[in-house]
Amino acid sequence: MPEPGPAGGLLTGEELRSAFHAAGLHLRDRAKAIDAINVYPVPDGDTGSNMAATMQEATDTAGLMGGPLTAGGVLATLARGALYGARGNSGVILSQALRGLAAAAGETAVIDAAGLAKAFDAAADAAYAAVAKPVEGTMLTVLRAAAIAARSAVAAMSSGGSGEPCLALLREVIRAAEVAEAETINQLPALTEAGVPDAGGEGVCTLLRGLLAALEGSLPASAPLPARAIASLSGHAVQDFGFCTEFLLEAAGPVLDVEQVKASAAADGNSSVIVVGDETLLRVHVHSSRPQALLDAAANLGRLSRVKLEDMSAQHVRARATGSGARAAVGLLALSRGPGFDAVFQSLGATVMDLGDIVKPPVGEITRAADAMGLPDVFVLPNHKNVVLAAEQARSLCRCTLHLVSTTSLPQGVAAAMAFSPGEPLTQIREAMERATAEIVTVEVTIAAANRTADGVTVHEGDCIAFVDGRLVGAAENLTAALLAGLETASAQGASLVTIYAGSAIDGPELDGIRSLVARRFPDASVEALEGGQALYPLIASVER
Repeated sequence: MPEPGPAGGLLTGEELRSAFHAAGLHLRDRAKAIDAINVYPVPDGDTGSNMAATMQEATDTAGLMGGPLTAGGVLATLARGALYGARGNSGVILSQALRGLAAAAGETAVIDAAGLAKAFDAAADAAYAAVAKPVEGTMLTVLRAAAIAARSAVAAMSSGGSGEPCLALLREVIRAAEVAEAETINQLPALTEAGVPDAGGEGVCTLLRGLLAALEGSLPASAPLPARAIASLSGHAVQDFGFCTEFLLEAAGPVLDVEQVKASAAADGNSSVIVVGDETLLRVHVHSSRPQALLDAAANLGRLSRVKLEDMSAQHVRARATGSGARAAVGLLALSRGPGFDAVFQSLGATVMDLGDIVKPPVGEITRAADAMGLPDVFVLPNHKNVVLAAEQARSLCRCTLHLVSTTSLPQGVAAAMAFSPGEPLTQIREAMERATAEIVTVEVTIAAANRTADGVTVHEGDCIAFVDGRLVGAAENLTAALLAGLETASAQGASLVTIYAGSAIDGPELDGIRSLVARRFPDASVEALEGGQALYPLIASVER
């Protein structure tokens, strides 16, 4: 008897789209439970929420596809939507796993067990490649275990999985992923200490379970597909002055030679080359001093359309004539949380976008915010450890050249913004901002959202807890005591400046009292107090040597 599904257990495009949509809803329903197993019991633990938001962008994009649908086409569209909507580190890694699935599927109409095993292998490879320093005991480990199980399953089939149904293989994949997820608690010391498995790995397992249940027909009916339009992906980068050259290149024959197009675009001293698309249609954006030669070469490789030239050198000359100089060409984008922090960044010349409390901004929003500044070069300050990877991915999608300064806290971002000097050469701007960031120690105080042991500290739900540069250092009976403990650990007694940022729950008189206590405890340091307005961390402080 064939397995459930419109093709006897083989996966069609329509079935994949429906199953991923249902699985995405299941992931959304489980997001808060996944958030709750983050190592640190903080109220903005966001792994599940970010993965769910990323998946929703992917399925919303696929929901707008017209028929007929192929399996490869659906997976490619899911991957494109996920990349544009990727939120947080977990969302970016998930988007790359989907990209691997799509790359392996290619243009196939229906996926069999052999194709699914190949896709899982490519998904794991792409996810590992997305991380500069892969760490085992994470969602990467779970994805790799899924791929190994898929290979083993098809190896046991007489046909090697060719023409075989997919559901039995998917069940084996889930079993292996769940075993790997359970083992993550023993692979990373932080997980062992906290007594939890990896949240990203649980997100992978949840998504896989949702897929299987949907394919077996055991999930509730999906919600209506969205009607809103999704922005198409395009991008380029600009570094040096010259002509910003942009065009579409369509295959004149069967297919485009993508590598030859890339090589042609990068020739003749051209820079900032971005080529996106596939073998049928490519979007090319290059910064070139000889744009006509670039266009002539491209015309020999395919059909040109939508050519756009912008003389960046002339723009620069005009800017210098008006006295604005390089300041007109370099911008600063800061992700921020709270009206007080927003005002600080804006006073330092930064454009501000919302960092978010729990769900972090996606790659696409960072891209749009940077491009909306209308400048060839933009420095971005992520200001949260779970936004750095999304900002890194945004670099490949931006029309501008996006320069990443990997700030992981709001105080680090403020220090970097204070060092931002747009009239200097780009390398000097980056170096100055990175030096300023390195001088800052960040103390964050919040309320424990769960019982947990992490970094050698045991806390209970409701405790006031302090972090120093993201490491849990202690618990106290009130917020002020937790702040003082954090400042002690941060060596505030040897600091030149301590700046306290009050959250939205701290009023002016209370902040004045906290500032006075800190000044008495650390008399050699200058102590400032500002209203940050952040929601989930009542107190944040920076310690500057």
